[in-house]
Amino acid sequence: MREGSVYDWLQRRPWLLDVPVAGFVALLTFGGLLDRVSFLPLLLLSGAPLVLVWRRTEPVTVFTVVCLSLAVRALLVREIMPGDLSFLVALYSLSAYVPRRRPVRFAGLGVAVLAALVATLLFGYVGYGQSSLTYLAFTFFALLAAAVAAWTLGDLKRARLQRLEDLRERAEAVEREREQELRLAGQQERAAIAREMHDVVAHALSVIVVQADGAAFAAQRRPDDARALTLSALETIGATARDALGDTRRLVGVLRDPESGAELAPRGGLDQLGELVDRVRGAGVPVELHVDAPGPALPLPVDLAAYRVVQESLTNIIKHAGPSARARVLVERAPGLVRIAVVDDGLGAGATSDGRGHGIHGMRERVAVHAGTLTAGPAADRGFEVRATIPVPEESPL
Repeated sequence: MREGSVYDWLQRRPWLLDVPVAGFVALLTFGGLLDRVSFLPLLLLSGAPLVLVWRRTEPVTVFTVVCLSLAVRALLVREIMPGDLSFLVALYSLSAYVPRRRPVRFAGLGVAVLAALVATLLFGYVGYGQSSLTYLAFTFFALLAAAVAAWTLGDLKRARLQRLEDLRERAEAVEREREQELRLAGQQERAAIAREMHDVVAHALSVIVVQADGAAFAAQRRPDDARALTLSALETIGATARDALGDTRRLVGVLRDPESGAELAPRGGLDQLGELVDRVRGAGVPVELHVDAPGPALPLPVDLAAYRVVQESLTNIIKHAGPSARARVLVERAPGLVRIAVVDDGLGAGATSDGRGHGIHGMRERVAVHAGTLTAGPAADRGFEVRATIPVPEESPL
């Protein structure tokens, strides 16, 4: 177990240290007073140091009890004893575990100065009969130095605890800020999805209106062909409405999910990848584009999602892959799905990031709208790769 781990483990179990310390000081007091006082004072004075068990949670009370017990003991036995160590422990705890702004911490230091003076006179001059100023001065400063050292060590402990508390609060604030940023990003993306839903619905309704008006016109002006034209218009209206309804359901599903943050792209599609790649090349990144997508045109949401993955991946390459990176884009159409791969030979895992971007998160959510999958990470050799698979729903008959 590492040293830091041992320290943290003990910090979570303070009684493992406080109980032995209190018991040890109590034994020192008991041994020093065993042959010098009667049974009842011996019992009370020896038991007083046991309050050190609560020195972290009740430092003021513990310091007060220790001071009173030592004052009584000094009246009975006028000499310095090993059990007096309890005063230093209590003073250390007072300085360490009382908030900095409370004056009782400095009052404890004042008591320590007074105790050093009284102990010097009571023990040195009265108890031992020493009248030498040099001896008394040395005793006073030695006792005072021990007390100041204990108080200073406690103050350093308090400062460390305060720094840890500040770091914890700062980490919590950063986490709250991060969550707020994600929520704001999610709200922006859901608003963008709502705009796309408007476009999808508006396009479908426009087609429906045109077909309905055409059928009505044919019924009035071309009665001979009205049946066939009306049937064709109704089929087109039904197919368009079904497609729009499916797109709307998927988009509304994202809007209803409070954790969703699916990002949306500007208008685009696979047929505009050439223009996108030309812009990236103009930015200084050589790009190879391979599009193998035979068959009918993709549904609008799938087409936009595929375009979005390529666009965001190339944007990340421009930002993070490095000045000499090259990129390769492969779009492949297979039965019932579209595969996309964007690979570069840039910095890969060595690229720097401020951790505030939502690009990969947005791509993954955008693909998830269509029940697809996306993986992104450093390539095996070097560089970075993004691979996505997007299912393509069956085309509705027109």
